[in-house]
Amino acid sequence: MTDPTNGPRYDPEIISAKLTSTGPLGVGATAESNRKKEGKVSFRVAEYDPARKFTLEVTSPRTMEGSKESITLEDIGGKTRITSEWDLRINGFYRLMGPLVARSIRKTAGEQANNIKRVLETEASS
Repeated sequence: MTDPTNGPRYDPEIISAKLTSTGPLGVGATAESNRKKEGKVSFRVAEYDPARKFTLEVTSPRTMEGSKESITLEDIGGKTRITSEWDLRINGFYRLMGPLVARSIRKTAGEQANNIKRVLETEASS
């Protein structure tokens, strides 16, 4: 969950993902993903606590620069609650499309949650 290169495994919008920085994954590391709708998106790891919280900040494209996605993991009686939050910053002309983008993210989040559950349950039983 907290490794951005695993994105294609659970996010239906991500075609591929890779680290673009050298060294270990952690705060300051950079990565990029190829997404179905947005194309190439580059980001920086802003927070990294693999067992609790992970935040990515978009560095390009310029139209989404400064947007953040945070994933929080909570242990609740032996089960894990996963919370995904977006701080969406849409710049320039695309700002007018904000409500459409938010709706699309909400739809994708539901698919993403189902995929995460499927991947984690499959790996737990292997």
